[in-house]
Amino acid sequence: KASKDELEKRTLLGYAMLLSLRGVPVIYYGDEQGFIGHGDDKDARQDMFGSKVASYNDDMLLGTSATTATPRFDTSHPFYKAIAEMNRIRRVTPALRHGDQIFRTSEDDPGLIAVSRKLPGKEGEVLLVFNTSAHTIKRQVLVDSASAHWHSLHGHCANAPSAPGSYPITLAPFDYLFCTTGN
Repeated sequence: KASKDELEKRTLLGYAMLLSLRGVPVIYYGDEQGFIGHGDDKDARQDMFGSKVASYNDDMLLGTSATTATPRFDTSHPFYKAIAEMNRIRRVTPALRHGDQIFRTSEDDPGLIAVSRKLPGKEGEVLLVFNTSAHTIKRQVLVDSASAHWHSLHGHCANAPSAPGSYPITLAPFDYLFCTTGN
């Protein structure tokens, strides 16, 4: 069974994938406040107002030690801030909204997933790298050989490939990188 810390990291990793990979992201209300509910339709999600319902107030909330007994809309909540930042990156990076998606590598077991997003007919590449495992990953990832000068959108991205078409990454457990050759 995952610890609360690991569950929080896995959940944020899921949001990073949701907001950067191909498709239209949908985030349910309360996600930004760490709500996870008990499941099933009737217990899936509580109000953000303070509750007097014991079966709601015993729910674990991610990113906080608070309960649903007090109002739960908090713009300083770590999930609120992380999702807002991921959304900002998506908004200012057209390839994340409209770009082609090229799988660079993935593993059958928990581990490395690397994807490039590129706008058709345009130069530039956004490399999305996800570590779905509980272990640090250090690898080389395939990128376009013309992609030479990189900078970070999220995480610590190397400034240059280690060889044409080979980009070095180091990624902590349940973490992600967004690296780009664009502006």
